Amino acid sequence: MGVSILDPVEWQEMFAGLDALLRYAAGDRLKEGVPIVLRPAPRHTPAGYDPERRWLIGHQFFFALLQGVIVGINCYLEASADDREGEEAAADADAAVRVAAAFMRSSAAAIKFTADFGPVDYDARIRPAMSPPSVRAGFSGLQTRDHAHLISLFARLRGSTAAHGQGPAGEAFEQFVEATVTAYEAHKFICARFGGDVMPSLRMAAASRGRTTQAGLTALRQLMRARLFALTPEGTPARAAIPTSAYTTARSEVR
Repeated sequence: MGVSILDPVEWQEMFAGLDALLRYAAGDRLKEGVPIVLRPAPRHTPAGYDPERRWLIGHQFFFALLQGVIVGINCYLEASADDREGEEAAADADAAVRVAAAFMRSSAAAIKFTADFGPVDYDARIRPAMSPPSVRAGFSGLQTRDHAHLISLFARLRGSTAAHGQGPAGEAFEQFVEATVTAYEAHKFICARFGGDVMPSLRMAAASRGRTTQAGLTALRQLMRARLFALTPEGTPARAAIPTSAYTTARSEVR
């Protein structure tokens, strides 16, 4: 089917998480980047156009990448709780956060890949398949175990920072928060692409029994703001804990 809304950098980033995990497993601390040879994304081929298959395979890929984020965070939490002191323990924690960030960037590209088909086909073929009687009312990816576990780890990250001092509040953690912003921005892009800038999501419509007038994009912005501040270390001013661009994004969504 090819792609049409991903540029070569985004296409390459879809595989950056796996590359980072393999390097991490081999003992590479990921401090220095590796030269990236940008390969062109597959060109769109109308003959292979299949929105339903793209939506299904893309989401399977996306949730596998979320598991990669979880692996990185778990490795960070383990390294942070280690009794060792000094540069070695710090290097282990730093590298693990970089793995999580790489997978989060991959997930951002993957969600755009997942939705790379016409908005008309979303309305006619995809949205009905996610509504009763095909699935239960209010079906949403937010209800998956992967997503729920990831959000619980956000809270543990925050607690770990409070317990172990600076912890992830350095450059590597800033990269992770930036990557998280990128992932939410990708979701906002897709939400708007498929009418979420004016229509409620399926989950919102079901929860309100069709009475809500709030656009899905508005709710997504509020969710992103909450998630970003969930990563703020306890007792630390938000502006000091969240990278400037991420803080600016979150603040702008309040207005």
